[in-house]
Amino acid sequence: MLTVILGFTTAVVYGFADFFGAIASRKLSSVLVTAVAGIVGFFFLLTMIPFFGATFSQAAVVAGVAAGVASAIGITALYASLAIGPISIISPFGAVLGALVPLTFGFFIGDRFGPLGWLALALILIAVVLVGFVPGADVRLPSAKGLALAFVAGAGIGTILIALKFSPTDSGLASVLVMRLVSAGLLNILLLATWLRLRRRNGSSPKSIIAGKFWWAVIAAGIFDSSANIFFTLALRSGSISVVSVLTALYPLGTIILARLILKERIARIQMFGVLLALSGSAILGVA
Repeated sequence: MLTVILGFTTAVVYGFADFFGAIASRKLSSVLVTAVAGIVGFFFLLTMIPFFGATFSQAAVVAGVAAGVASAIGITALYASLAIGPISIISPFGAVLGALVPLTFGFFIGDRFGPLGWLALALILIAVVLVGFVPGADVRLPSAKGLALAFVAGAGIGTILIALKFSPTDSGLASVLVMRLVSAGLLNILLLATWLRLRRRNGSSPKSIIAGKFWWAVIAAGIFDSSANIFFTLALRSGSISVVSVLTALYPLGTIILARLILKERIARIQMFGVLLALSGSAILGVA
């Protein structure tokens, strides 16, 4: 039951991070938002060391580096795929794939469930699709490029879970700290390369858009994302990667909750049905 609670909490908090990241990306580059949020999240994690500890063993560092590379690739591909769209298809496709990759890995390392457990996992995966679906959106079929980027995003996000599974149980936040540092570093290198390329092309520094009121959203995204990393690490150490990966894929749930509370957006019936299905599946999984 503890694993289910932590996994579900991870999904909701990840969704909060995505909400604030999306708000910030309305005026700022999505790569810039992700890079700066990563730095904010890193320093937030540093403040959590007294509570959770951090032992930087070789295994912890290797796991963190692998997760950081996967994070940089996966998140960049996620934003790119969502920009191409349609979001109503791309978003749940990437989320489900992000769950199936570690779920398959978990099966190969010995994760086994009874009929009730498999039923619960299937219900949650269906809920992921329903919660992530955007009604009324353009129903055109996604392009090959959009699907390819969504595939890379899902595989990258799934790889993060697998990499952190190898983090020693006594390492505290070490692997997560390394992951955030590597991911933010790679994204900032990408930003610098883009800036230099534009400067050579235009003969001067590219004009940047200063949107001061959106920086609070970047900070919130970084804090919530790192908080989700903590919950996720605790969930992995308390139970099965298969269970945690499927529950984590419910991250659109947190996004639509804040969209309803802050932006007063309406939650569609199909999404509400997905929320109820997710809660039902989680309850069954906790019993199973």
